[in-house]
Amino acid sequence: QVLAGPLTFAIKPNEHIALVGPSGAGKTSLLNAILGFLPYRGSLKVNGVELKALDHSQWRQAISWVGQNPMLVHGTVRDNVTLGNPLATDEQVRQVTQQAYADEFIDRLELGDQHIVGDRSGGLSVGQAQRIAVARAMLQNGAFWLLDEPTASLDANSERLVLDSLSIAVRGQTTLMVSHRLDQLSMMDRVFVMEIGQLVQNGHFGMIREQGLLAEMLANKDMRDLDA
Repeated sequence: QVLAGPLTFAIKPNEHIALVGPSGAGKTSLLNAILGFLPYRGSLKVNGVELKALDHSQWRQAISWVGQNPMLVHGTVRDNVTLGNPLATDEQVRQVTQQAYADEFIDRLELGDQHIVGDRSGGLSVGQAQRIAVARAMLQNGAFWLLDEPTASLDANSERLVLDSLSIAVRGQTTLMVSHRLDQLSMMDRVFVMEIGQLVQNGHFGMIREQGLLAEMLANKDMRDLDA
């Protein structure tokens, strides 16, 4: 729950929220504030407790986060999948890599999940690295999912696979997703529209699509398939 200032909103348990707005609107900054990486003024509460009063490392353990650019550490594929849950069993790792459609390329690697990756992804494509990041988020199994344009840098096939895996992973979970995919908004419970650090629209897609900044964005994107 965020109170006061240019942003005032509350996210209910198990609610799926899309966060949209033009470049520079402050979407990623909002996510960083929620993660505890960015100072804020006013009130930002998690289950009624002010974020500043929480242990930020414990709070982040409750979050499954997938960003725009997959972040891999030097180590094996398995090390990267289990980064947030190092005690995971082989069966648990296998389950999340299957759910994230990562097993289809991991099984083709000579060393499987013992393949070494690093800062340059160890020969993996961006789409493959992102699927590892999704598997890692699934294994962490946070109560709150924060997704910052998780398919922005992917080709069409990888985008479809990642979106499919995420749609399964976030069922029944509280989710806030920054999205550039305006054609996905009708599937969300609500849409937050940001502009220059302010929340200018907040409601179900069908209720706010014909007005304000969202209507302008839709017109600029020429999304004719929104009613499909």
